[in-house]
Amino acid sequence: MQQVQKGHGDSSHGRRYRSDPWMRQVLTLSLTCCWLAAPAMAAESEACRNLLDQRNALAEQAMKAEIALVRTIRERICPVLSQQADQANANDRNALTIDYQALIDCRYKVEEQLLRSQRVLYVNRQQFRFYTAAGAKLARQADGLAQELREGECPQLR
Repeated sequence: MQQVQKGHGDSSHGRRYRSDPWMRQVLTLSLTCCWLAAPAMAAESEACRNLLDQRNALAEQAMKAEIALVRTIRERICPVLSQQADQANANDRNALTIDYQALIDCRYKVEEQLLRSQRVLYVNRQQFRFYTAAGAKLARQADGLAQELREGECPQLR
């Protein structure tokens, strides 16, 4: 019966790794490529984040323009509810009791008024309607940057 020495295993195992210069070159080349590519990948990632930040800022500004328009119409149609809503938003801790159903109904009236009196200037990718020139312009720019993100090298930020 053959005896196997413990701890030594197959003698070709050690030789295979020691004598394979090709594997060592591949490993060295791979590590070098990763080391050289890291700054470029970081810069690309930073550029993607900057593009996303720009898109988000434009979208936020576009929405603010539309919110201001809706608020103006809401103040005209439902002045008391509008004032209560503004006070509640400004001071969450001492929130007033608001008739939310009446506020929702008022919002529907505002939207109906907008649809009758204003032309929709732009509808963004999320199907949100923009009635103000400033909001429409900013939303178009935001959608343009979103398109760049989708088409560009920013898959993690799409």
